[in-house]
Parts: sequence; C-alpha cells; structure tokens
Amino acid sequence: MKNPFRKSQMQQLEATIASFAKRLEQLTIKRAIAKNALDTATVTRQKALLSGDLEDQRALDKVQAAVDTGSSALAGIDDALAALIRQKAEAERQLAAERDHIMRAAAAGKLAEQVGAIEAALPAYLEHSRVLSNALSEIAHSHVESSQMAGYVQNTSGQIEVAANFALAELKAMPDAIRHGRLPIPGEPVALRADATTETEPTTTVFMLRSAHHRDGDGRKRFAGQWEDAVMLVATAQRALDRGIAVPLTDPRRVRLRGMRGGDFDPKAADVVDLDAGDDLVGAATGAPAIGAANFAVTDCRAEAHSIQIEVSRT
Repeated sequence: MKNPFRKSQMQQLEATIASFAKRLEQLTIKRAIAKNALDTATVTRQKALLSGDLEDQRALDKVQAAVDTGSSALAGIDDALAALIRQKAEAERQLAAERDHIMRAAAAGKLAEQVGAIEAALPAYLEHSRVLSNALSEIAHSHVESSQMAGYVQNTSGQIEVAANFALAELKAMPDAIRHGRLPIPGEPVALRADATTETEPTTTVFMLRSAHHRDGDGRKRFAGQWEDAVMLVATAQRALDRGIAVPLTDPRRVRLRGMRGGDFDPKAADVVDLDAGDDLVGAATGAPAIGAANFAVTDCRAEAHSIQIEVSRT
C-alpha cells in the first residue's frame, strides 16, 4: 500500500534544492565576513612591517598568523561554495529529469488512449461508409448527384482504409517513443522541452548600498535600487560585496535604510554602477575615470589689460 505521507521524488528534490539555496546564501554571507577579516588582517600586517617594531618577532608572527588564518578560512568557504553550487546544479538536473519523466508518461498515456479511440472508431466508420455508398448507388441511375456522392464516399473510404494501415502502426509506436525520449511531447515546442533546458545558475540576495545594473542567468539586464534587497547571481553578488556596493542581509544598515528611497530611482543616472563592467566598475560609478579621460585643462581666467584703436566716422 502506498504511504500517503511519503514525499514524492520531485518533492524531495525541490526540498533539497531549497536547502542548497539557503545554505548558499548563508555561505555567501560568511564569505563576505571572512573577506573583510582577511582584508583587515592584511592591512594590520602591512602596518606592522612598515612602521612596527621589526625586532618584535612575536608581534610579527601574530599578525602573520591572522593573515594565514583568514586566507585559510576564505579558501575553505570558497571550496564549500564551489561544491555546493555543483550539488545544487546536479539536484536541479535531476528535478528537470523527473519532471520530464512525469510529463512524458502523462503525454504517452494520453496519446495511447487517443490512438485506441481511433482504432476503435475506424471499423465502424468504414462499415457505415459502405452502407451509405450502397444506398446511394441504388438510386444513382436516376439521380446524378447521388451517383457522384457514392463515388466520392467509395473513393474516400478506400483511401482512408489504406492510409490507416500505415498510420495506425506509426501511431501505436509513438507513445513508447515519447515515454523514452525519442520523440518530443506532442504540442510542446522543441526549444522548450525539459530535456533541452539549461541548468540555472544559483542566485543570492544582498542589500544594495548603491544602485546598480547586473545581468541575470538568462543574460537580461536588471536594475537593483539603492537601499533595497536585490536577487542576483552569486558571482555578481560577490563582486558587489567585495567592492562595498552591497552588504549581506545581516548588516545593521539594512534595518535602518531599507526602502528609504521610496522607489525614486533613475536607472540611467550617472552614478549607477554596472556590476558586469569589470574591476574598474567602482571608479566608473563615481565618475573618476570619466573625468580623467576628459583631458580637462586649467584655464587662467584672469584677463590681461589690452588697448586697441578703432576708426569711426564723424557725424
């Protein structure tokens, strides 16, 4: 007897993917924290080497140990993130395969019923066609239209009977081909079949300190407003976190600032960051490279005194 409390394979996979997504978001936050700790330790070590007591080996070992620990922690989180992304992608692939299996089984069963109905109706149709043709033929000698109708019915029923011998054999084989993936699901565009879909890239949510553009997994450009939560690809979110354009959802500023803009955004504003622009995106957002590339020159506006003579006609 089937246990009603047992989760289906699809439900189990959906729950697994949801847990992976949650874990991925938690690890992303931890990575941001670890990155900040490593940056702080690196700056501290640099200060110790530049201006500290170089004879105090204990102090130097301490700052170096902090950097080593931070590097190891960050590398460990990166390894876990990479493994988790692979596991989530595999679970999503299995879910897509399970959905495809269910859809194909349903489509194959439906088509098998339709083919059975055709096969059952065909003999009755051919029999009634013969009856009609015979009845029309009996009065064909005295009625031209009846003679033409009789010929048409005989010709049509004969063609259908011959075609059905080939078509039914093909139709009977189609449900099994659909079930095993050799044929697409009837009525489903080939480009949208479950076995033709691509794996989706993992996403996470961050809190935006600045407005930014970013691309989603389908390559479409998205806008993330300042002081709002934004869902984006993990790699894109990591760039935003590393460059101070966004912070984790646990940042205390989120409680105070979230929604303060009230939706008042201009996606085309000059200070909107492009998170896909590369390493210079922060400078591009502030306008520094644009000013530097403009070759502005300082002009001395202090005018020197000059005198000139002009000729005018007397009146």
